[in-house]
Order: sequence, then C-alpha cells, then structure tokens
Amino acid sequence: MQNLNLTNLIFAAFVLVWIVRRQLAPKVIRFKGKVYVVIILVGLLTISDAFTKQHLTIQPGQAVLFGGASLLSAVVFGGLRAWSYRFWVNDDGLVMRQGNWLTLTFWIISITGHLLADRLWTGSSVTITLYLGLTLLIQRGGVWWLAHRAYPQALRANEVAQARHSAKNK
Repeated sequence: MQNLNLTNLIFAAFVLVWIVRRQLAPKVIRFKGKVYVVIILVGLLTISDAFTKQHLTIQPGQAVLFGGASLLSAVVFGGLRAWSYRFWVNDDGLVMRQGNWLTLTFWIISITGHLLADRLWTGSSVTITLYLGLTLLIQRGGVWWLAHRAYPQALRANEVAQARHSAKNK
C-alpha cells in the first residue's frame, strides 16, 4: 500500500502544480474535458488497484459518508475556484480567464481537507487522483458557465477558435 500511496501523492502533486500554474496565468477559455476524464479514469484505476492488489477494505457506511463528503467538497471547491476567476474579453475578441490568490487559497483548503479525510477514511491517499479529476471537471464547467453568462456573444468566438484548433490538430 505504501508504493501506491507514494505514487498517488507524486502523481497528484504533478497534476496539481501543472494545473495551478496554468490557472494563475491568463488563458483563453476552452472547454476541453478529455484531460479531466483521463485523470478521473486514472483515479478509478488506482482505487480499483487498492481494493484488488493492496487489500483495501472500506465499510459501506464509511463509503457513503466519506465518498459523499468528498463529492460535495469537489463540487463546492470546484465552484468556488471558478467563481474566484477574473473574466474579460481580449483584443482578439476571445474570452479570457485568470485565477488569483483566492483561487490558490481554495486549492490549498480543498486539497488539505481531502488528504486529511482520505487518511482518516482509507489510511492512504488512494482517492486523491479521482478527487482532482472530479473537482477540475466541475471547475471547468463552472468557468464555462460563468463566462457564458458574462460574455455570451464573445464566447462563441472561443468555440469557433477551439473547433478550428481541434480540426487543425487532427
């Protein structure tokens, strides 16, 4: 279980540093959920591995309590981070976003809280990758929704640019 625990922490730290650095920089808003789905799948595989190979056992009551609390935390903090962003339209007519100190604070609180709960629940960090994938996907959806509410016309230009970029990379 120790190897799996260390692997989860290293992978989660890598993903978290990569994501937070990107969130604090000004970026054109895109809705690309594939990366988050991959992170979620890796998280599910890690949990499956913990049950099948590492002999992790969790009582049904624990699963409902901690699983529900973790899901609620992913939704709440994903939404709060999206809300903390600054949105604007750049000179090219594309909607931009940028996180700030509040975004970083919400990351610190959510990850610390999740790791503490994970330790209490499983005695490891087995669910951190799944948590990251879920909260990032929720945050991305929140960012898209907030940007659409603020700049519905300009966001269409983002959709066109994203479709053009996707077609060029195929």
